[in-house]
Amino acid sequence: MQGLWFLVYFTWGDVYEKAIYLHIFNYDYYFFFNGLFFTVHQQKISNSLGIKMPENIKIEYEDTHEGFHEDGITLAKIQFKGKDAEKILSEIKDNGDWRSLPLTENIKLKLYGEEKGSVEYISDLAERLDMPEILNGYWIFIDRFKGKDKINDDKLLFERYSSNYTVGIYDVENNILYYCKFDS
Repeated sequence: MQGLWFLVYFTWGDVYEKAIYLHIFNYDYYFFFNGLFFTVHQQKISNSLGIKMPENIKIEYEDTHEGFHEDGITLAKIQFKGKDAEKILSEIKDNGDWRSLPLTENIKLKLYGEEKGSVEYISDLAERLDMPEILNGYWIFIDRFKGKDKINDDKLLFERYSSNYTVGIYDVENNILYYCKFDS
């Protein structure tokens, strides 16, 4: 028996996808053209950081969240080019929650690790993101501890038994957005 196939379109909120629908032996298959996987993650990052990202961008993405409490780390790196770089920089500058670099000492310790006083803080988040120390750019920090979002308030970051935070850093010189969501 021949399969039945045709082009279909899906919409989920602002997400618009093209797919091939294939029906063979009472099974339905959908093959997406535009990479719904990346569109969903792009939307999560965009919503989390309060900026609207251009469509059809490449995202380097890693997510280790799993288990009952959803502990883990989400890391993403996005390179913008041309008009997309101009748009994202404009979005960041127009959002009052983003700050000019440098990072605060606490956020820098969480991302890069280093010694402070007699304590050595170990972190490989920046290394895993392949993120050098950025001098020219912007950052945002969202403390999500106990479900209450506090923007750019990192005072209690080292005084708790666990951490739930999101960091976005935009490198103006290289047009790269780095994203880290940490939950423990």
